[in-house]
Amino acid sequence: MKKPISAGIAGAFVLAAGLLTAAPAQAATCAEDTACDTTTTFDVTAGALEITVPDTADLGNDATPGGYAYGSLGPVTVSDERASLTPTWTATVTGTDFTTGGATTPETIPNSSIYYFSGNATATTGDGTFTPGQAGAFAPPPPPVGETLDLSRTAFSHSGGTGNNSATWNPSLTAQVALNKVAGTYTGTISHTVT
Repeated sequence: MKKPISAGIAGAFVLAAGLLTAAPAQAATCAEDTACDTTTTFDVTAGALEITVPDTADLGNDATPGGYAYGSLGPVTVSDERASLTPTWTATVTGTDFTTGGATTPETIPNSSIYYFSGNATATTGDGTFTPGQAGAFAPPPPPVGETLDLSRTAFSHSGGTGNNSATWNPSLTAQVALNKVAGTYTGTISHTVT
């Protein structure tokens, strides 16, 4: 006839089992002149894909009706810290109409008359291929250079390479001011997005 195990003895078995599983792993014991290996790990952490733009900009070169206002927007930077095997991204740009006063027709310069020119990168980090949406050096108008902002345009892109990268460019804007426009300070919004 089997005797029941007492609760105290059963508890001791459970405690002993817990101690055995909770003990940290130990390196192997190796004989003399034999390599004794320890598997070692560490993490490479990933960040985000972000774009940084100026808060405000003044083109600096004003226009009269029938002429062109133009100047630099200021530095735009894409930082790709995703630590990706395929760190591809595209930055796009759009713009609103520019208005003054009551935004009537004579007080509105449509975004189809606002030209964006990315130019070449002023700085890059990482590897891969960095491609401006509109390459080269900006030449003051006339004629206006770049692409109109009535549609979403590619500002800059990156392909190839691995790991982290960044690109900075200083885009130029040109506003073609029609003869029927009135005097005033015209304000609009330039919006960049990176995906």
